[in-house]
Amino acid sequence: MKIFFIKTIFLLFLSTLFYSCANISAPTGGAKDVTAPKLRNRTIKDSLLNYTGGKIQFEFDEFIQLKDIQNQLVVTPLLKTKPTVTCHKKTATIYLPDSLLEKNTTYQISLGTAIQDLHEGNPANNIGFTFSTGSYFDSLSLKGNVINAFTGKADTAAWVLLYPSAKADSAIIKEQPMYVQKATSGEFQFNNLPNRDFKLFALHDVNNNFKYDAVGEKIGFSNAVINPADSSLKIKLYTFLEKTNADTSTKNKTRGMNEKPAVANSLTYMVTVDTLNKTKRTFGITDTLKITLSSSVKKFDQTKIRLYQGDILDESIFVALDSTKKIIRIKADWTQDATYKLALQKGFAFDSLNKAPAGEFLFKTKRLSDYGILTIKHNFDKNNIVDVLLNDKVIQRKNMLDTVSAFTLLNPGNYQISILHDENGNGVWDTGSLFPTKIQPEIAAFFPNEITIKANWENKIDLRLSESKKPRLSPEKK
Repeated sequence: MKIFFIKTIFLLFLSTLFYSCANISAPTGGAKDVTAPKLRNRTIKDSLLNYTGGKIQFEFDEFIQLKDIQNQLVVTPLLKTKPTVTCHKKTATIYLPDSLLEKNTTYQISLGTAIQDLHEGNPANNIGFTFSTGSYFDSLSLKGNVINAFTGKADTAAWVLLYPSAKADSAIIKEQPMYVQKATSGEFQFNNLPNRDFKLFALHDVNNNFKYDAVGEKIGFSNAVINPADSSLKIKLYTFLEKTNADTSTKNKTRGMNEKPAVANSLTYMVTVDTLNKTKRTFGITDTLKITLSSSVKKFDQTKIRLYQGDILDESIFVALDSTKKIIRIKADWTQDATYKLALQKGFAFDSLNKAPAGEFLFKTKRLSDYGILTIKHNFDKNNIVDVLLNDKVIQRKNMLDTVSAFTLLNPGNYQISILHDENGNGVWDTGSLFPTKIQPEIAAFFPNEITIKANWENKIDLRLSESKKPRLSPEKK
């Protein structure tokens, strides 16, 4: 009886233990920390005069780390080398040797979002300070706008650079500027500037070194020397890509919207038509049909490329291989609301090893009613050109040789307008040149209102109004 009792107690103990273990859950850890580190103390006060350099420490209320300090740390005027920044536990330290500092100069230092708490990465914002190596603070400011000369739109990707006026223009190629500022939303403002003359540039800095030294970088400049003490200044910088600085390489450029990587031991291709729904009108009557191949074409046989409208062979098509040797373009006098068949016979194209297989593609063209019309009233000016843009790409262009310009066959979408002043009357936009004579680019005036083009509708715009008034927009059905 005693043994039975002991066994019963032991079994009850095991059951209780198993039940308890089965219901153990991990601790939740509490709410996520979303609080940024708070600055408790700094070894020098803000707006300090007669600063001679040394060690500056920032003490926070929690353990911190540094993230992306090379990009987040900004010192103006720029130093020959960036100061060293370290952190230990709750303290960040900046080392500023006096050898980096100019006399009688006002400096601003910002750490951006580099200081973050150790566990969650919450950044401490607005960590920075201003000091002067002299007995006073420079207090002048300089502001203005940066504009893309080709589109007339605000240039939001440019940096604005200030060089001492004694520097040669070539300094922008060889040296970093004295002051630099990002043109946020196409606008810039420098503060704490001294009363001295500067040369002013705008730059698309693709390699992040504040020098005009990389292919594809856009440039803008002021022909005049600028002094921030001149309160009458209204600065506008127009950026452009010099012809000699254009990137002509094929690396990372789109060859065609349907390009596919090559398949081993084959020559594949895609055609820029929608064949999923053969009854749907998808192909534009102003478009060029493109066959994009997976590798460079050594030769092609035009007789094996055939286009049919219904059952009728179109013998008037124009077929050509473009300069990339990967795209065959087919131009035709497309009929609206018509069904076409592109028949590609085997061997219509060859690369060095293979021939392209046969293929057949059915598609349908759009109707005139699928497009919209934009009519613009303007002043007569033979040196002005009206551009209609979609996603910053010029869709149609007309010279102002009359007081009305009509743009037809526009696909539905949100368009914009710019007016290009064609200074030399050659019918195209001419880029500028920095060297040797600082020639400004031809400038486009951007119309800020988006024009919504709808199918089977006409929009009328009057640009003859004064600049103080907004142009009238009035959609009308055809």
